[in-house]
Amino acid sequence: MADPYCIHIISDSTGETIASALRATIPMFGEVKVRYRRHVMIRSEKALGKVLDAVEADPGIVFHTVVETALRVQIDKRCHQIGVQAVPFLDPILSTLTGYLGQKAVLMRPGAQHEVDERYYQRVSALDFALAYDDGNLAERLAEADVVLIGVSRTSKTPTCVYMAGRGVKAANVPLILGKKPPPELFDLRDGGRLIVGLTVKPTRLAQIRENRMTALNHQGGADYADLEMIRREVIEARQLMEELECPMIDVTRRSIEETSAEILRMIEQGRAERLS
Repeated sequence: MADPYCIHIISDSTGETIASALRATIPMFGEVKVRYRRHVMIRSEKALGKVLDAVEADPGIVFHTVVETALRVQIDKRCHQIGVQAVPFLDPILSTLTGYLGQKAVLMRPGAQHEVDERYYQRVSALDFALAYDDGNLAERLAEADVVLIGVSRTSKTPTCVYMAGRGVKAANVPLILGKKPPPELFDLRDGGRLIVGLTVKPTRLAQIRENRMTALNHQGGADYADLEMIRREVIEARQLMEELECPMIDVTRRSIEETSAEILRMIEQGRAERLS
């Protein structure tokens, strides 16, 4: 088996910008194996020198978001000597925006993209909201949410809410339990035109997920929790409620949390555009 490709990430901040882009891009190359070496908060020539020594000892392509001119020169010169490619990750984006906006970037300093601003506080508030309103808590205040997710247990409601909180969206979720009436506030939301999204899943897949969950918890959760026939009844009853609420449904059987969130965010934006028009 071939050795994994090595990718070095050098950042004068957290390195998350490059890491996020690579996590989204590398899977497009199929089964290729990659090792990441992340070098963060690199803001001095001494610190950078040690990083470049590590690159020489373990060669691989270098992606960086360093903005200090002297450090960029050091990276280019040393990587050329080592024989590896150095890619200034933000340069193509900055160049394109400079042409489009007709002006150069004015915040060319380390970590500028991560400065605390209003959006940061919006994300923190959204995360607090997602945790406080998880699993049907505070149902009487669901109208404060940008979106309410409903679905049976283990349909990724909570992680989807947390993921969207990172985008500044206040998302709450309400579990649907077989034979139990949902909170009446859900119908108030429908009548008020608020966005409710139902998450559904194929029963066979859900049975596998719950079986794995029970194994991880030493078979806690009840005899019917992973029973396929009971799960079928749960899913059918949940879908009937979603149809009654006339809410959009997303089948999460083969969707990642990111894909589900992207679809929900599209619905939110579409709703905002319709209200504005």
